[in-house]
Amino acid sequence: MSSSFTTSDGGGFRRPSDSGQVGAILEAAEGCFSRAGYAGASMREIAERAHVSKSLLHYHFQSKEHLFVEVQIRAYERLAARVASAVAPIESGEERGLMAFDALVTTLRESNDLSVQAELWAAALSNEKLRTHVVRLREFFRDLLIRSIEEILGPELARIPLTPVQAADLVWATINGLGIESAFGESRERVEGAIAALRLLAGIALGRDAAAGRPPVPRAT
Repeated sequence: MSSSFTTSDGGGFRRPSDSGQVGAILEAAEGCFSRAGYAGASMREIAERAHVSKSLLHYHFQSKEHLFVEVQIRAYERLAARVASAVAPIESGEERGLMAFDALVTTLRESNDLSVQAELWAAALSNEKLRTHVVRLREFFRDLLIRSIEEILGPELARIPLTPVQAADLVWATINGLGIESAFGESRERVEGAIAALRLLAGIALGRDAAAGRPPVPRAT
């Protein structure tokens, strides 16, 4: 883990160094945020679950906002590693791209990160301190997406009608949209239809024949 977090606008904050204590805190915090959400989780409970003092927790993490961002960075890095592992054995650029898409969606379905992230974005609208951290988190994940797309597609990038930056922004918008939908939990059919449609479009962009099939159109609700 790097010692600082710097964004394209020159902003940043200190990142904790790698240690057993930091790992235990992040593990405890991830569990608390997933269970209780951002607003419901407390620094005291996280310290207790990590078996550290509250003062030591604040030594490594400047605030609850800082800790939440580090938890999200950890989740995004884990997500990127899982996607990279899934596509590693595949040689075809088209299949690598589609496998990466499937691995991304599968990982997001299995976690509670989306609904927690939706809560975070909503809270950041009225919390300037939190908003600053969220903007930096967005910059981090955007850069991570761009690098991952470049590594996964390689020479196939020249074939698609999007730049890595545009593709990253599209994935980011999709993830946030899914987060909002999952927070409500009442639009599963529409979400699944949108995922299927997006996968079809990704396949077409990568060179797959559009006649290979169309996703089912969900009923309006």
